[in-house]
Amino acid sequence: MHFEKRIPLFLELGFREDGLTQLKAYIDLLWAANEDLNLISRKMTFEELIDNHLIDCMLPLAQFPKNLKAVADFGSGGGLPGVLFAIQLPKTAFHLFEKSNKKQDFLTRCKAIAPNLTVNGDIPHNLQNIDLVTARAFKPIDVILDISRMYYKSGGKYFLLKGRLEKINEEIALSRKKFKDAQFKIEQLKSPILDVERHLVLV
Repeated sequence: MHFEKRIPLFLELGFREDGLTQLKAYIDLLWAANEDLNLISRKMTFEELIDNHLIDCMLPLAQFPKNLKAVADFGSGGGLPGVLFAIQLPKTAFHLFEKSNKKQDFLTRCKAIAPNLTVNGDIPHNLQNIDLVTARAFKPIDVILDISRMYYKSGGKYFLLKGRLEKINEEIALSRKKFKDAQFKIEQLKSPILDVERHLVLV
């Protein structure tokens, strides 16, 4: 019932109404698989999955660029935000990158819900034909830029979901030492239900 209770909030945050059935199917799949695979945390309650993770990933939906052909999601884990974004934007190809075999297997099962997904292992050094890179709870910003250096140098764009501003500023300071021409934009994201620090970093 908690999913249904939060539907008005999903819509308020910009999630498309005709994607709710797919979203519910994904959340049910994630919740069932998490117990066996520990995709997020076995200690997590269903309410925490919705409020701390799903809604967390919806906070920047209004800022997500439209009309993209292809997006790469680094460190996709259990699919938040990659699968969520793929459901939201069915005409955009989403390439999910995840090193863990068990998580890859789970993400492959999600293709039945969001057929615009592809699942990959290691991030290639020469990431090509990608309009945007997304990541949440993955690596520090300088590492993300470093592992996709060729993409960054070719004018690549990044859409990074981050937490505390103090930590973000530390990561940006490190990044500027390696990537002196990098431009960063930080936007505060306000959770309507949790008292937490959330930010979107655009590169």
